[in-house]
Amino acid sequence: MKESNHEKKGGKLPEKVIRIDIVKVDHGRKKLCQCKEPHYTIDYVNKIVWCDDCGAIVDPLDALHYLATHYERLVQQTENLLKQRQEIANYKPHLVVIKELERYYRKNKFSMVPCCPRCGEPFDLSEIHSWSNRRFLKSID
Repeated sequence: MKESNHEKKGGKLPEKVIRIDIVKVDHGRKKLCQCKEPHYTIDYVNKIVWCDDCGAIVDPLDALHYLATHYERLVQQTENLLKQRQEIANYKPHLVVIKELERYYRKNKFSMVPCCPRCGEPFDLSEIHSWSNRRFLKSID
């Protein structure tokens, strides 16, 4: 066992005094996680947080402070999710063919017109004057 400064100076500690020297404080260390935009994972069972980018264990209060002071990342991600949700809500697979037809048909000097699936001849959409129910589509072929 190491001698304390008190013992080195010639003094002896009383026998009933218990020395506690198992904990040392190192004030010169830097934080383990130095990531600029960290991504955290929370381990709820063990009550720890770690950085997915560098793997360092992060103090939960530090992680909460980072999220509170850098809330614009959360706002941006929320806006992206809402935009994606709107795109999914607006997606109508049954209209894909119609949208493609419209894109090709737009009136300009390079616009395209569809071709008849039976004879292959091009025709203008304005030539369509009648429609039939989809139920009868199979019976025609």
